[in-house]
Amino acid sequence: MEAISAKPTAPGWVARLVEVLQPVSIRADRLAAMDLFAGLRWSELEFAAGLLFETDVDRGTRMTVQGRSNSKLYLITEGEALVSADARPLRVAGVGDPIGIAGMLYGINSLETTIALSPIRALAAEPVQFRELIRHRPIRLRLTAAAGDQLRARRLLRR
Repeated sequence: MEAISAKPTAPGWVARLVEVLQPVSIRADRLAAMDLFAGLRWSELEFAAGLLFETDVDRGTRMTVQGRSNSKLYLITEGEALVSADARPLRVAGVGDPIGIAGMLYGINSLETTIALSPIRALAAEPVQFRELIRHRPIRLRLTAAAGDQLRARRLLRR
């Protein structure tokens, strides 16, 4: 009997396989551990977890680029990223921090550049999933507040 060897057809095929096999409850647990989602009911966490997918980001990858639109919301579950604007470092984003939220929410170009300082594991949403997320009021309120915090912090730093 011959062994069958499957070659990956696209990058990230292992992450996609794990995503399919991984119960939504594990992703919901990860969300519950984030300040952004703390206090939400379990049904709300499972709703969000059902829309988000696991993704890996290699060290050195630009997750957002200042002045360009971004097509994903990232919620970091492992790793760190450097957030900068106008070629100045602003902060280091880590576990639980949202990346790309203002651009996704308001349809604006990114105000910041975010570069992975280490390999990152994140829960992510593309535009279709993101629109579903923000239709759910408790989640929309959390995401809007986080985007507002980032925009206010950016405005204060520019002064």
